[in-house]
Amino acid sequence: MNKLASVTLLVFLSVNINAAPGPDSSWGELYQNRFYEPLAPVIPFYVHASTGADGRLFLKKVHDLSYFTAGDGRALLYGGTVRICTEYTVTGSLSDSRRRCLGYETVPLVRGLNTSMRYCIERSDDDCQAYASRDTEYPLQYSVPVMFRGSESDNFTPSRVAFSKPVQIPQCTDCAQRLGL
Repeated sequence: MNKLASVTLLVFLSVNINAAPGPDSSWGELYQNRFYEPLAPVIPFYVHASTGADGRLFLKKVHDLSYFTAGDGRALLYGGTVRICTEYTVTGSLSDSRRRCLGYETVPLVRGLNTSMRYCIERSDDDCQAYASRDTEYPLQYSVPVMFRGSESDNFTPSRVAFSKPVQIPQCTDCAQRLGL
């Protein structure tokens, strides 16, 4: 191999080594890189319009959240604001109806850190006979595994974790005031 080819290969390899994503990479850099995929946990937020016309479930990744303490001392998660419909009109027949939104409102995504899950523990005849529930609290710190694949034909599998990226949900100092809580 001649000297120019060796230098070119060395420069190419050093640029690629320095460009490899790692725990200090931004979330944008990780999501834009087609060879890396973060397994960021999501937290559900359910909101409804003040008119009751619409209710929606939004899933927010933990790195897109902040938290604050309400006036009553409860810790709450904040996921920004979303636009939902306040009034619909329905056109068409019963079998082929279409809903069209006539007005919108912006609502905040706010929920407590605590969650309660209810699930079936005993079934009979395709019917649940006994339920159990579990109360948990969402943590404010996470370690998000970032998966790696060697080529575009590979799948992302949890067995190929390249590194973990720490997430600390930041505190929002003015959220309680802005939201009137």
